[in-house]
Amino acid sequence: MNFLACDGDWLQGVDGSPICSGQLVALTVEEMQGLYGAALTWEQVTELQGEAIVLFATVFGFLVLKKVL
Repeated sequence: MNFLACDGDWLQGVDGSPICSGQLVALTVEEMQGLYGAALTWEQVTELQGEAIVLFATVFGFLVLKKVL
């Protein structure tokens, strides 16, 4: 699968169509992985999920305490 990238900024035309302010570049999946690093491992996914749950619980607890007090 190939992706279309812009080495400048993406702008929006009057009719809503995307316009590249630079040059259009075709990238393969392998090139995209090289640009943005390797995918997360399942261990990293589990760790991030745990951290997100702790963050959610902390914010929820803060909001409950704010309402109670």
